[in-house]
Amino acid sequence: MHLKSTAQSYSTVTKILHWLMAVLVVTCWMLGFLTDDVLKASSRTVTLLVHIAVGLALFDVLVLRALWRAMSSPPPAERPVFGIWPRVGRLMHYVLYAMLLMVPVTGILLQFSFGKGLPLYGVTEIPSPLAFNATLAINMMEVHELSAHSLMILAVFPVSTIETN
Repeated sequence: MHLKSTAQSYSTVTKILHWLMAVLVVTCWMLGFLTDDVLKASSRTVTLLVHIAVGLALFDVLVLRALWRAMSSPPPAERPVFGIWPRVGRLMHYVLYAMLLMVPVTGILLQFSFGKGLPLYGVTEIPSPLAFNATLAINMMEVHELSAHSLMILAVFPVSTIETN
């Protein structure tokens, strides 16, 4: 187990944070889908609380990953890539991180737009700074769902390109 990236691979911490985020993204997306469309009202409340907790955990791991990245540089590219592809790859990386941030932030704003507090892992709650606003809630729900679906597409796209190469 190595804490720093080597010329051959990323550090163990980087790999753990990467796969933890992947699991949290997929779990949160599936819970959101279940909460929104599938479950009966009695199960929806519990699933929503778990969805929020997983979303907050995703946000926490994102912050840890950003801090770790600031302290640990990645290994060099395996082979030289020419043309616009390094810039495209870098841009997609930034877009992916923006979406990883946007989904939990819009989820928090969605919760607040209903005038509800934000439960913090079942321990405490941040009171909503907003009163219920139906128009804002509808808009935030659309933005949250669209950004979550977009994140899933962005997250799966690199996997599909690896499989075809």
